[in-house]
This record gives sequence, structure tokens and C-alpha cells, in this order.
Amino acid sequence: MKRGAGFGGWAVALMLAAMPAGAATPAYPPRAILLFVASWCAPCHGEIAGLPALRDAAGPWRMLVVPVDRGRATVAMMAGVPVAERWMPDAATMAVIREDVFGGTAGLPFSVAIGGDGRPCGAHRGVLSAARVAALRAGCAR
Repeated sequence: MKRGAGFGGWAVALMLAAMPAGAATPAYPPRAILLFVASWCAPCHGEIAGLPALRDAAGPWRMLVVPVDRGRATVAMMAGVPVAERWMPDAATMAVIREDVFGGTAGLPFSVAIGGDGRPCGAHRGVLSAARVAALRAGCAR
């Protein structure tokens, strides 16, 4: 993976180690790329528009869009995402996810790869492209 194109499993492990005591790790969907979005994130709209190409790059992995808020505009944005490509954790789980994987990021766009064991194994800050999806998957195979 190119320097600056994301960070590897070691950084995810550091974030997990920094979680508050007692916070349960969410049950992430295995072999998935999670694309976190919100209506106020202009690049997120472009990522949703390019979802077919991202899905193709994900290959056998699932591409799942995760709204970071439940505001009316974000709900409307999610209406354009096929139901099978949405992951909508409840508010309590989303709060833990924010601590678990968002701790080291400045905001959106942000994506996380979840390995076959259901644990985060890679992340990308910035607009997600098909090449970056492939790099996230490849990074999880190590």
C-alpha cells in the first residue's frame, strides 16, 4: 500500500487497544468494505454514485454503505443505496464504532476493510476508488 493511502492493521490494532474499558467491539460484517457516509459530506455523494465500480472492485467481498447520522438528508441519500448494500447499526453500536475506528480520522470520507475474522484490517481516509478498494482487500490478506 502506498504511503499516505491509508493505514495498515497495526494502526487499527492501536485504535482497538485505546478503546475505553468496557466498550464492546461491534460485530462487524466479515469480508466487507464499510463506506461511511453523511449527507453533509460532498465527496460521499460521489462515492455513492460510483458504488457499482466500487462493488466490482470489492470482488467477493461485500461493499456496505454506513450512514454516520440519521438525519433526514442522510436518510434520503441512503434511499439510493440498494438495501443489500446498507449496514445500519443502531445508535449505541454506532457510538462504539466511532470510538473503535473513527478515533484516528479527521472525518469523512472514510472507509474500513473488515477481514474474514470480523475485525478491521485496513482503513482509508479520503475518497474511495476502485484501486483503493482492491488495495484494502489486498492489505487484509497479509
